[in-house]
Order: sequence, then structure tokens, then C-alpha cells
Amino acid sequence: MKALSTFLGMIFGLVVLVALLTGGYFLFKYVASFLGTLELQLKTLAIIAAIVAFFCAAIIAGGCKAGSPDSISAAREHLYQQLLAHWNELLKSAPGGEGRVADVELIGLEQRLALHGSPKVIAAYINLRKSAVRKGKPGDESRELLKKLLLEMRADIGRTEFNFNKSDLLDLLLERH
Repeated sequence: MKALSTFLGMIFGLVVLVALLTGGYFLFKYVASFLGTLELQLKTLAIIAAIVAFFCAAIIAGGCKAGSPDSISAAREHLYQQLLAHWNELLKSAPGGEGRVADVELIGLEQRLALHGSPKVIAAYINLRKSAVRKGKPGDESRELLKKLLLEMRADIGRTEFNFNKSDLLDLLLERH
């Protein structure tokens, strides 16, 4: 089975290569007819320059379209850090937690989360917020939901190793000795 898939992959690769070469040839001929008034050597140089410029523009456009994943990840990481700091303070000061949920800073963070957060992080955050509002003050359920939110945030920014005790993360955030 592996030999068959390798053979078919090679055939497919060769077909794609032939298609690219044929397309390149027809592109060369199209540009040549477009620049038909020039002398032969000058026409050849102009055609090659035009094709190179076209491919360079395509590569640059693709790079600009993709954006910088590092800057997007850094923005998410900063947002997640701010949300965790806010909920860290909220869970440490359990009395009066309900009024704190509606403060202006948190509303701004939630708006940024709606723009930049992944779907799993947003769902985990909404569960945490609903739990805190429903109970009136954060409790053990909110701590577990914060732990889930933290794990989703770590997964979203690329930290997927789980060779640690998951409750250690929550202890790291909430416990001050």
C-alpha cells in the first residue's frame, strides 16, 4: 500500500510540475506577444523581468496577507495575562466579587477577548463569568473554571505540555505564601 501511494504521489508531482512548466511557457508566450514591438534580446529580458516581478509581487502579497503570527500570538498572550491578573484579584478578594465583575477595566478586556480570543478560550471565560455572577461571589467552582480557562489559554498560545499537576497552575496564581 505504501509503494502504491508513493508511486501515485510521484505521478501527481510530475503532473503538477508539467502543468507549471506549461503554464510558464504560455505565460512567457503571452507576455512575448504583449511586448512584440521590441527587439529580440530586449524583448527576452523584458519578459523575464516581467515574470520575475509578477512572482515577487505574488510572494510579497502572500506574506502581507498572512500577517505576523508572532505579533498576533503576543497580543493574545498579553490579553490573556491581563484577564488572568484581573480574575486572580477577583478570586483572592472573594467578598464583594459580584460588583467587581462589572467594572470598566473588565469590560474592556472582554471586548478585546471577543476580538482576539480563540473560541475555546471564550467559551471557558464565559463559563467562569457566569459562575461568578450566578453565585454572587467566587468559590471553588470558579477556581476550577479558572483552571480550565488557564489551560485553554496555554493551549491557544502554543503551550500544550501537560506533564505537570494542573492544580499547581491555580496554586501558582492564587496562593501567596
